[in-house]
Amino acid sequence: MSHLDHAYLKNIISLLGAEQFAPLKEQFIKDCDKAVVALEAAIANCDEPQVRKQAHWLKGVLAQYGAKQGEAMAARLVDDLPPDWQSLTRELLDETARACEEMAALAAS
Repeated sequence: MSHLDHAYLKNIISLLGAEQFAPLKEQFIKDCDKAVVALEAAIANCDEPQVRKQAHWLKGVLAQYGAKQGEAMAARLVDDLPPDWQSLTRELLDETARACEEMAALAAS
């Protein structure tokens, strides 16, 4: 299962070129890593407002690179924090990690 929209990313790469895409790829990975750390802390502290804040930010990051499943998970946390928010947040963390791994492996050629 793909965690990123590869056709969408190939379009971006073809428009920008591999050299211009490389820093965007690295920034995506850094942004996801930052959000993962913040969300893990929010889960540990049962900090619902912080979960919403970080999920909102991560939703935008994921959307920019075609990570539709992660974006949808983040949106659920932002729009209406469900009773099982901790479980859903952990699922979002897993999905984000998979998207990052996929992005890191993406050949920008």
